[in-house]
Amino acid sequence: MANLKRSAIPLYTQIASSLRHEIGIGTWPVGTKLPAMNQLADRFGVATQTMRQALGLLESEGLVLRRQGVGTVVQNDPRDLHWLKLPTDWPSLVGMLDKLDVRAMLVEASDRMPKLRDDDGEPAGAYKYVKRVHYCDGEPFCVIEFYLSAEIYMRAPKQFRKKTVIPVLAGMKNIDICKVRQSIAIDVADAETAKHLDIPLANPIARVRRSIADTKGHVIYIADALYLSDIIRLDMDLSPTKKRQ
Repeated sequence: MANLKRSAIPLYTQIASSLRHEIGIGTWPVGTKLPAMNQLADRFGVATQTMRQALGLLESEGLVLRRQGVGTVVQNDPRDLHWLKLPTDWPSLVGMLDKLDVRAMLVEASDRMPKLRDDDGEPAGAYKYVKRVHYCDGEPFCVIEFYLSAEIYMRAPKQFRKKTVIPVLAGMKNIDICKVRQSIAIDVADAETAKHLDIPLANPIARVRRSIADTKGHVIYIADALYLSDIIRLDMDLSPTKKRQ
């Protein structure tokens, strides 16, 4: 029987995560059938209804297909669904964000200041705060809130409202970008995020934090982006540098 943690994350979400991992490592290859519902419920030590919720979540992600009289068949490898490759350099970041669709504006304010870390830099005089939802092929996949230097925002307010910020910044003149930082952490969706991304409450999400500072050390942009965790992929080449002969 699986050892499931009693935490804020619902049991069915934990079970789905476990099965998603097993499918990803090949325990259940594409085309194979998962054990019967009651067998899976016994394995995880949960009620049949909880197991049904877990499989329903995997089906909504396109990983499995449930058919009456047939059972639950694996349809896709989770790795094939991770279409959003997080960039690890500036040109890739600009290129990736330039393809996204800004669809829903949630909040826009001018009376908020970001919480900065010691290594981010010094705050700008004032910021424009925006919270909105990004879409791809008509589906929401990211809720983002960002702070942009008010002075920079006022140079192109229409563009910053309709497009993703970083590609607009990259194309502006007289802005000297010096330091760009990006970090990623695994979190769970709160009620508002779950609603906007159309996922269950406490579903795993990827929290990506980005900050940009100019040559004077002022933070001109800082963002907290919450992505669907099952679309994110991070590839890094950690090969050792060959020593010169």
